[in-house]
Amino acid sequence: MYPVPARGMKHYPEVVNELETLQACVSGRSIARYGDGEFKFLKSAGCKSQQADPKLSDRLREILWDAGDCLVGIPNIRSDTPKVDTWGPYLTYCKFLNPNKVYTSSFITRPDSAPWINTPDYWKALETLWVGQDITLVRGSGKSLTANDLHGAGMITEIICPRQHAFSEYDSILARIVKVKPKRVLIGLGPTATVLAVDLCRMGIHALDLGHVAMFYRKFCRGENASELTHAEKYTEIPA
Repeated sequence: MYPVPARGMKHYPEVVNELETLQACVSGRSIARYGDGEFKFLKSAGCKSQQADPKLSDRLREILWDAGDCLVGIPNIRSDTPKVDTWGPYLTYCKFLNPNKVYTSSFITRPDSAPWINTPDYWKALETLWVGQDITLVRGSGKSLTANDLHGAGMITEIICPRQHAFSEYDSILARIVKVKPKRVLIGLGPTATVLAVDLCRMGIHALDLGHVAMFYRKFCRGENASELTHAEKYTEIPA
């Protein structure tokens, strides 16, 4: 059993399940998501794609407490997740959470951690985020959604950002997005995406932090098991 911090929220909260979270996104809610990388920044550490940055850590702590109208997704650490050993230590991060806030699930993009979402109906629901929609894609690499993934979308605008340490160019990236006057923005850009989703939402732009959902979605489209990724699929860089 993992220890509970002495201060802050005493217990890791129940979160809104993945289907309800996705349905809220489809209906027009923006979402900022936290995974292991974002949680590390709460303690001022960095992660593989983003060096430590005090300003980024401050923003990620603030967003957990108040993100305005933007949904905040955190890991849905259930006892039946096949990655309970991976996510278990993050139960201690509940001290950073707002006890008065309802959190949604960041696992809307993670069938490896939430295999119960790996169904045709769920993936079809995800596709409605772009089918018939004009989309702006913000990404750092081909591991995230690209224009080639968005079958049935309307006009697609891609904004390619640095693969690593994107937060160092945050103001420039935000300005590039706003300049195209987007209707719906899909973002795959590590911890920077979490902050972008909140700031764009505050501007009245529908913004969705979807991380590397494409790696799983492509497996579904190929008829493979979308709940698992091989080592090569996880770590082989795809050209942007």
